Amino acid sequence: MMNERKRLRLVWLILCVLIAPGLRWLFAFRYKVNHPGQPVLVISNHVTNFDPLLLAITFPRHQMYFVASEHLFRKGWMSKAIRYLAAPIARRKGTTGMDTAMACMRKLRAGESVCIFGEGETTWNGLTSPIFPATGNLARISGAALITYRLEGGFLTAPRWGKGIRRGRMVGRIVNTYQPEELQKLTAQQINDIINRDIYEDTWASQKQEPIRYRGRNRAVQIETSLFMCPKCRKIGTLHGEGNHVRCSCGLDVEYTEYGLFNPPVPFENMAQWDQWQHETLHGMEWPSFSDEDVSLFKLHNDHTTESLGSGVLKLEGSVLYHGEDAFPLGDITDLGLVQRRILVFTYEGEYYELRTAKPACLRKYYAVWRKCRETIAASGKANV
Repeated sequence: MMNERKRLRLVWLILCVLIAPGLRWLFAFRYKVNHPGQPVLVISNHVTNFDPLLLAITFPRHQMYFVASEHLFRKGWMSKAIRYLAAPIARRKGTTGMDTAMACMRKLRAGESVCIFGEGETTWNGLTSPIFPATGNLARISGAALITYRLEGGFLTAPRWGKGIRRGRMVGRIVNTYQPEELQKLTAQQINDIINRDIYEDTWASQKQEPIRYRGRNRAVQIETSLFMCPKCRKIGTLHGEGNHVRCSCGLDVEYTEYGLFNPPVPFENMAQWDQWQHETLHGMEWPSFSDEDVSLFKLHNDHTTESLGSGVLKLEGSVLYHGEDAFPLGDITDLGLVQRRILVFTYEGEYYELRTAKPACLRKYYAVWRKCRETIAASGKANV
């Protein structure tokens, strides 16, 4: 009977051959085929849900293990198929991720290759976020070569908040390869700095340098899952995407163009500018209050099963997150993260929870206030030292 390693490598090769033509056409994807010839740790930026497939076809003869969000392990028969065909390494968003790091280390030290999307989630605004701080140490002690990889054009092709694929252009490329002996001479922070530099993409700078059209219908639909504050009335939760326009109940009406820009470009030309403003404005509020309806709460167990805790209104009041009769002080939520568009996961008193919205809503605003709370606690702790 074929062992797991042989099975995974055979599946990898067959799938790459079968899906490569379709992915090249669908995403207008340009890349070079790569053959590392040694175990590698690949660190890439993250722009679309299809990134693992796009990266895989650039390494058709070099099977690797992807780190994947834990929610993929809760999809019934589909999860069983994914585990059989790819055996991904689970990563629970909203947790410290130590178990994931150890699983990656075991694979690398066994001579296998691993791919990590260093940001931990796809970009919301077209800019690459910093990688997890522990990544540099993993690369340094793994004993494997480090490949930094950058995907370009993905945010405008399939934005995290959007629906459908827009026809434009995507490019995948190896930026640099670092041998184990090179990494040993660097500190973990120096390696982090190198990775962050190599995989960084600024969608808007690229568009200014070489404007590319990304054609598609209903380009602004569900943009409210990313943008939560109106620049005209400054209300939270009143924006919605309709067709190719971003609208607010106050009368704001802005077109989202095929170049990913806003028309008129006032006060913001692109998503990154709007996103920066809304976070800075929210951060400046003492304790904002807002809510969303039709939100379901679940407790997640270690065996990937879920326990329903009911559905109702999710609201933030002061520094406490409420769902029905359940109250979660932000200061006691140790980790929190977002999955796809409508799922918020967090760790509270050692338990792992998930909030899911039934309709488009922006959960990023809850994450932003939680980050502010954690930063305040950290600053207070340092002040008392």
